[in-house]
Amino acid sequence: MRTYRILPFLVVTLLSGCSKISTTEEDKKSVETIQQFYGGRIETNKGVEAINGHSDNYFEVIVKGSKLIDSQPQRAISNTANIAFMVYENQDAETYDIIKSKIILPNGTNISKSYTKKELQEVKAIYPEIEKFNKFLTTKNYNGILEMFDPKFRPEEKLVRNTLTTFDSDMGDIKRIQFQGFEFIDDAKLGHTILVREVSERNNTFPFINVAFNRGTGKILNIEFP
Repeated sequence: MRTYRILPFLVVTLLSGCSKISTTEEDKKSVETIQQFYGGRIETNKGVEAINGHSDNYFEVIVKGSKLIDSQPQRAISNTANIAFMVYENQDAETYDIIKSKIILPNGTNISKSYTKKELQEVKAIYPEIEKFNKFLTTKNYNGILEMFDPKFRPEEKLVRNTLTTFDSDMGDIKRIQFQGFEFIDDAKLGHTILVREVSERNNTFPFINVAFNRGTGKILNIEFP
């Protein structure tokens, strides 16, 4: 039996202030961060969700009309994760048990996902490894990238160097890399993974990057340039 107590409280257009809205500074900062990144219209709810006698505090974010999200519907799930992670990063870790994200695409399709604080903590724990990988990729430290791999899945140094050198030659050097979310994927070959989705900025091009990390060790299992 599932019951809800919902406290609707915030639309981004009201951020300039209404004393009757029950919200915290952390809640406002969360929404501001999402607004700056995605744009569009943002609505939120928070409340308590009770399932079989167990109660969880939750925070929900609904995003509609974001040009960034609408331009890459194939990354809708990872964008819901990125939204949830933005909320988590702006809150005390124990404030909400669950963070929900909903994206509404132009055709009316709704993509909704829920993330527990344990799952979001997993991502936070490997975030230094994500930043390390990005630094190595930007500075062309190919040996550094190889050392981040799980030994079982480590490619040959020549393959990594030739592949990345070709990308740099064809599209220009990487100027910066932007984190754009993640997915938890159980793969028959790779096992339990966190698939991190990013985008790089090169010479007038913005190629995607997918990096699969082992959920247990934080080691890299695979890198894709789709």
